[in-house]
Amino acid sequence: MIGLAALSFSLLAAQLPSRACTGGALTAKDGSVVVGRTLEFGRPLGSQLAIWPAGSQFTGSTGQGPGLSYRSRYGFAGATIANNTDMILDGLNEKGLNVGLFYFPGYAQYTPANQAQQDRTLSPGQFGIWLLGNFATVDEVKAAVNDVYLTAQVLPLLGIVPDVHFKVQDASGKSIVIEPRGGKLVVHDNPTRVLTNAPDFIWQTTNLINYVTLSNDYPSPRTLGQSDSGQLTIEPIGMGAGGLGLPGDFTPPSRFVRMVYFTQNAAPTPNSKAAVSSLFHILNNFDIPYGVAKPPSGGSEGVPDYTTWTSVSDLHNLQFNWKTYGDQRVKTLDLRTALQAANNQLLVLPMGPQDPTAVSPTTPVALP
Repeated sequence: MIGLAALSFSLLAAQLPSRACTGGALTAKDGSVVVGRTLEFGRPLGSQLAIWPAGSQFTGSTGQGPGLSYRSRYGFAGATIANNTDMILDGLNEKGLNVGLFYFPGYAQYTPANQAQQDRTLSPGQFGIWLLGNFATVDEVKAAVNDVYLTAQVLPLLGIVPDVHFKVQDASGKSIVIEPRGGKLVVHDNPTRVLTNAPDFIWQTTNLINYVTLSNDYPSPRTLGQSDSGQLTIEPIGMGAGGLGLPGDFTPPSRFVRMVYFTQNAAPTPNSKAAVSSLFHILNNFDIPYGVAKPPSGGSEGVPDYTTWTSVSDLHNLQFNWKTYGDQRVKTLDLRTALQAANNQLLVLPMGPQDPTAVSPTTPVALP
């Protein structure tokens, strides 16, 4: 039965797009929290930074007309998909709430349109903005998540209904995962503060049992054999031997295990600034170079998956930090300053080059 289950999952995975996003978080010694993720996709998404002030008006979609209408309570900022500024892939609001959208191929089960109340309906891509615009904490989100319906709606840029789930985290360190399953939004507490893609979150956390022996400690030597026939002492061949068996491929289950291992074993940092740096270093381990993860033959993706951009949000200082495929220098958006510059209007800023076939040249060092 185990073999059949493994074969069934491998066959399913072979038919699904990769879209290999990975997210995790760290807490510094002073209690400040930072949360980060990579964004992978099989074509350039043209992401920009959208800064929405408090009081912005939004109207959700039902796929056939207007849906939920509301004004945001809080200002927020985040990375969009192309010019679609009401779809935030990852962002934070002025209360320190972070929301990340992650692909969930083959597992999302949205509310059927005929069972959803139109005036409480959103498209899957609009859910993150609703969360950022209206809630300050994970507890508030948990209390209100069933106030809305997500229905299957085609995203024009991709021409498909995007299968997605969400990771939500607040400045206290609390984290949840929200998954559309069985026509409802199912909430899971997330003590790992990690998320990747499919399968579902419960499967991913159960799979951690297979790696319970991994450690960042240097293993002790072991002696084999009986004293009357000789003995053999075996020693670790180098640092990192405690992590032997840590999966290194780019599949969602392997990335989930790897991110839990890295974030649980990262050295404590004194403050959020140091934690941001540490989390960027961790996320470097999930960077997918262009060409090493090819899409299924005959699929809809134009190019292999690659890391379009990587972001780390500082939930204490309210800063969104990021780098793109074509520019590995880390840039920072201060949310408070950005909201002042927005002057009560939507402000859109470029994130930098993201097309793997048109990387901007580096600037040479000026020599004396």
